[in-house]
Amino acid sequence: MYEHIAAELRDQIVSGDLGWGERLPTQERLSELFGASRIVVRHALDILETEGLIDRVQGGGAFVRRYQPLVRRSAQHYRSDPGAPFAEEALAAERIPRYSHRTYPERVGAEVARRLGCEVGADVMRTDYVSYANDDPMMLVHSFEPLSITRGTVIERPEEGPYMGAGLIERFTAIGMRPTAVVERVRCRMPRPSETEALHLRPGTPVVIITRFTHHGETVLETADLLLDPHHYDLEYVTTVEPSSV
Repeated sequence: MYEHIAAELRDQIVSGDLGWGERLPTQERLSELFGASRIVVRHALDILETEGLIDRVQGGGAFVRRYQPLVRRSAQHYRSDPGAPFAEEALAAERIPRYSHRTYPERVGAEVARRLGCEVGADVMRTDYVSYANDDPMMLVHSFEPLSITRGTVIERPEEGPYMGAGLIERFTAIGMRPTAVVERVRCRMPRPSETEALHLRPGTPVVIITRFTHHGETVLETADLLLDPHHYDLEYVTTVEPSSV
C-alpha cells in the first residue's frame, strides 16, 4: 500500500501537478484519501524523501523538492574539441557552473595499477576535481595518468600549459598518442564518509560511479573515477546503429 501511495504522489510530482516548493497534503489528509494508516503514509513519504523528490520539515509538513538534473551526455566529453561539457550541462539546467582542481604526483596502489596495466608503486599524475552548479557540489573526479607516458611533455600537468582544459582527446593527440577508445563502466555503491561530506549527500544516498579507461590501442593512457549524486544527474549514452546491409 505504501508503494501505491508513493507511486501516486510521484506521478503528481513528475507531471507537475504538484509543483516545486508546493506543500503535500498532511499525513492526516493522505490517510483519508488513500484509506491507509498514518504509519503507511509515513512510509510512503520516506520513499519519496529517499528518492530526493520531497523535503520534510519537522512540524511543517512535506514539500516538493526542486528536481532539475543535469544531463551528462557521455559522447560530448570525448569530442576532438569538447569545449566545456560540464558548463554546458549546468547552464542547460539553469545553473551557474564552476570547478576546482588539485594536481599532484602519486604512486599507485593495486587497484589503479591493475587498471593502468602497470606495477604497484608506479608514478602517476593524479588530478582531483570537484564540479559545482550554483555552488552545490555535483561531481567528484579522480584522474590518473601514467608519468611513464606524460613525463616531460606539454601535458604532464593536465591543468597547466597550452592544453589546459583541452580535454583528453586533444591533450594526448598533442603527444602523438591520440586515444582510440574511451570506455565507461557504471555502478552504484554506498558512499564513504569523505564522499558524503564532499558531495553534501543526504543520509542513505548512494553514489553513481563511472570508471573510465582511455585507450590508445592496447595502452591505457588514463583512468578515472567519476562520482555523482544520483539526485543531480541523468546519464545519457547514445549507440549508433549501423545501417542494414539488406
